[in-house]
Amino acid sequence: MNLTIDLIPATWIILADFLLLPILFLAFYTLPKQWFSRHYNIFFATCVVLMLLWSMKAGIHTGMEYHYLGATLMTLMFGWQLAVLGVMIEVSVLVIRDIIEWQVFAANVFLMGIIPITITSIVLKLVERIEPNHFIIYFFIGMFANAMITIAVSVYIASMVMVASGTYSYAFVTYEYTPYIFLMIYPEAFLTGLAMIILIVNHPQWVRSFDDNKYPYGSKE
Repeated sequence: MNLTIDLIPATWIILADFLLLPILFLAFYTLPKQWFSRHYNIFFATCVVLMLLWSMKAGIHTGMEYHYLGATLMTLMFGWQLAVLGVMIEVSVLVIRDIIEWQVFAANVFLMGIIPITITSIVLKLVERIEPNHFIIYFFIGMFANAMITIAVSVYIASMVMVASGTYSYAFVTYEYTPYIFLMIYPEAFLTGLAMIILIVNHPQWVRSFDDNKYPYGSKE
């Protein structure tokens, strides 16, 4: 999913740059500063782990790489604001390592950050609205199913971006790339769910989306 400058039209790159600015402003403006001041070490440690996971990837063509995304995990743990900042850190590392060009920084933040974070947030809101006090629903749908839906939709959108840009044909993408989505959703869901359940059991105060007053897991005090 790492898109290089050859895969995106110049007008799309400029549009992504302009659209990212108000999102960043909103993220900083609504940043949970008090929570972050107490758990910034956990945030940056998670970013380091994701850097390692992003480096373990497989690919068949330019822009068609597979790696653990982690956007659902970041959103569930830290909220959408810090998740956006976390993805920006990950994409910045890709630029520093010369894997992608700095010009497509914003476009990659959108495809690997803004879009999956938005999908995760929508699914989580639906879970909270339908059954806000049921841990099993939160566990299986809010975490596992959420990660599966997020990675599947995000990869499909990224593939359609490459089709719309004229880089690859629809037939080529649907034959070479999108069928492997089904191989990506299970590792994404497993790693996200495993990390979340370990954190909830041992350190629920590190997970912003989890309110342990609703469930019998002790207190965040």
